[in-house]
Amino acid sequence: MTTEHAYPRDVRDLYERFPYPLPTSAAEPIFDTAIGVDLTFTDLDGRRVLDAGCGTGHRLVGMALQFPDTSFLGLDFSGSSLAVARELARRHGCGNVAFEQGEIGGAALGRRFDVITSTGVIHHLPDPAAGVTWLAGHLEPDGAMYTWFYHLYGEYDRLLERRLVRLLAGGNADADQLLRDLSLSLSMARYGSGTSHSDVSDEAHVAAAADAYLHPIVNAYDFDSVAGLFAHEFPWAVATGVNWQDGSGVINVADWADPKYGAITAATLFAEPAARTAFLGLDPRSQLRCLELALRPTGFTVVCGRGASLDRCATRIQRGAALANLCGGGEV
Repeated sequence: MTTEHAYPRDVRDLYERFPYPLPTSAAEPIFDTAIGVDLTFTDLDGRRVLDAGCGTGHRLVGMALQFPDTSFLGLDFSGSSLAVARELARRHGCGNVAFEQGEIGGAALGRRFDVITSTGVIHHLPDPAAGVTWLAGHLEPDGAMYTWFYHLYGEYDRLLERRLVRLLAGGNADADQLLRDLSLSLSMARYGSGTSHSDVSDEAHVAAAADAYLHPIVNAYDFDSVAGLFAHEFPWAVATGVNWQDGSGVINVADWADPKYGAITAATLFAEPAARTAFLGLDPRSQLRCLELALRPTGFTVVCGRGASLDRCATRIQRGAALANLCGGGEV
């Protein structure tokens, strides 16, 4: 990837000023990604995992604690964020984590990984498709990625507010003061009550608001548009979960009646029997489109892979790939 795909200076400056997701190592680790990864892969023991865009490492340390026999590398361009991450890992005794300052699209890391996690990062890249290519180049032939994106439907109003702040700030206004004057503050439960930050301090709210409203590059997607990002590198991709205000749920397209692991059921989406019957009569890809239209998620998780990686995924993921592969129209 060429240098024009590197993060611009204003993005770097933002995270040096506002380390994210939590600005202090005193805050507890965040375990939502660890839980999602645990529900996705059957065995990570002895595997090498790259967390691309680890930020302050709160989710990475959560994974390291959940999988003590797995080797993790956290990659981020922000020195301020990495300082928090290193101290957080030290505080929790995580000997299975290392950190490297760098960026998606920067110099190659010189090694490959069995799994790459990248949550809330690809949608901030100047060229997301090129970023996916760079990440794919760091995967083993049987590697997989666990990713999270903003959803276009649930984030629509927030992105309009962000655009207003960006325009007003372009007139040399104080962006921090603008956020206060406009009463813009990101709810810590915006991406689900089970995935909210444990730290609700003023400092954490400021970091969340800066990421939500001041970032100069934001892309939002629906399921179909994310498929376009992955199709040129991966034969299969599966939407595995969604987040919305005060809620989150697992997607299991093979069984819309089974609530196991907090899965979304047909009853979650539609209270009316006629609507549920119509929904259950659709093909799996159309059911996914109904899900995102009914829930209007703020974010969603997609797992993709190549080679034999699907064999190391949970049955729910394997069946999802066969029924509703985002990168293709049929079985993989």
